[in-house]
Amino acid sequence: MRLVKVGALLGLWVFFFAAVALAHAVASVFRLPGRWRRVSRLMQRFARLLRVLLRIRVSLEGEVGALGDEGALVTANHVSYVDGIVLGSLFPVIFVSKKEVRGWPVVGQWTALCGTIFIDRQKKDKTPAVVEEIAAKLRQGVHVLLFPEGTSTNGEAVLPFQSAPFAAPLRTRAAVIPVTLTYTAIDREPVTGANRDRVYWYADMEFLGHFWRLLGLRNVEVSVRIHPRIDTSRYRNDSQGRKDLSQACYDRILGRPAIPARGTTLGSLRSLSS
Repeated sequence: MRLVKVGALLGLWVFFFAAVALAHAVASVFRLPGRWRRVSRLMQRFARLLRVLLRIRVSLEGEVGALGDEGALVTANHVSYVDGIVLGSLFPVIFVSKKEVRGWPVVGQWTALCGTIFIDRQKKDKTPAVVEEIAAKLRQGVHVLLFPEGTSTNGEAVLPFQSAPFAAPLRTRAAVIPVTLTYTAIDREPVTGANRDRVYWYADMEFLGHFWRLLGLRNVEVSVRIHPRIDTSRYRNDSQGRKDLSQACYDRILGRPAIPARGTTLGSLRSLSS
């Protein structure tokens, strides 16, 4: 069964590689706008088929249409590369990924072709360029998917969000859509500390071996909760505003009560509520 899935996966990948390459060629030759919107829609179709192939069942709470027609920043907690497949199947998005992925054989070239924004979290002087690249995509009406923890975890806790990337939606006044991912069952067994690593991928886990084992699963169930969009016009476009926006996003993903923005800063309201 694994070999059948690998064959199907390769077939899908070849087809969509050609489709994305063609989309780029047509956009370049005819100088058509909206290149990345078309690419993100192709990627969504690819992710949907990949999700079916991997037998990932999604239980959805909230409205996928919350993104609207303008570019929005989708943010979520992060436990595995599977998160990207799940969310990529629900939303037409361009991904933000760690720089190391760019160097992976085949995967790196594929993600670059699909418009992935690569971030080097070790070199802070590169951050402004990444923020501007995210902002540029948002201005073009493209939705961008960001995992603000900066790395995947074992799911026992959500790491504090890195606030720097939130400068992009503040700069463009794009909406932020917080999403909570919860894997609920693996092969019809509840997810526990004993079986979670069959789906979760974090720390120094090796990718190919993990993905091969993932192909052997009969099914995976995941709950996706789409929270109400955050209006960034209510936050200051400065370092404090970035911190407040990232904290508001963090709180919603954890299911904490939302703290209303005052329009200038959330800091004083946070102190009043404590």
